[in-house]
Amino acid sequence: MTIKKITTLQNWIGGLSAIWLLFYPKFYAVLINILIPIVGILFAFKHQGKVGIDSRKWGNTPIPKIDSAILFPSFALILTALIDIKIIGFKNILIYALIFSVPLIIILFYGTKEYLVGNKIFNGIIWSVMFIFTFGCGTAMWTNALLDNSAPEFYKTKIINKEIEKGKRTAYRIDFEPWGPITKNDLMRISKKEFDKINVNDSIVLELRKGFLKTQWVLKK
Repeated sequence: MTIKKITTLQNWIGGLSAIWLLFYPKFYAVLINILIPIVGILFAFKHQGKVGIDSRKWGNTPIPKIDSAILFPSFALILTALIDIKIIGFKNILIYALIFSVPLIIILFYGTKEYLVGNKIFNGIIWSVMFIFTFGCGTAMWTNALLDNSAPEFYKTKIINKEIEKGKRTAYRIDFEPWGPITKNDLMRISKKEFDKINVNDSIVLELRKGFLKTQWVLKK
């Protein structure tokens, strides 16, 4: 297969895997969406200068872009993580986001020969920040939750409000009274199925865990 066909295939796989994760945020869907951007970046590194993330040419031939294989899964990771995982304190998440993403950014920019000189450096900074937030933070949040084997602590609290948030993706939000380490009213986004089952003034049990990356996170029981 040609480089162009392989990049096209990776872009399609990236888009489809992102949809899979958005509708079925489970372990294997998360894992696949972490691996696809890494594979795309390593492919760009292997074919240095012949695969890009911006519109360029190799000689007189347009260079195939692999941006969709990187960005679609990355956005799916952070969107599902923010909706499905409630994190308490983001310091360690941000540290691990940098650890996970910065080496890949260096490899990607070195491989594609883009955003390193001239007026494209600013574009490179924007692209880097976006990748750190989406892929880095999304990967860190999912890793912290999915690989966590710590013993849970259980806290009971009462729902004081429930609300449907409209946007690119509809979210179902509940607000509840202070609990455990949280001294103010708190909130969480849950599935529609769970949202329909509960009412204001109902009691819920929250499961607090330490996190694989030492960042506390919460499940609703």
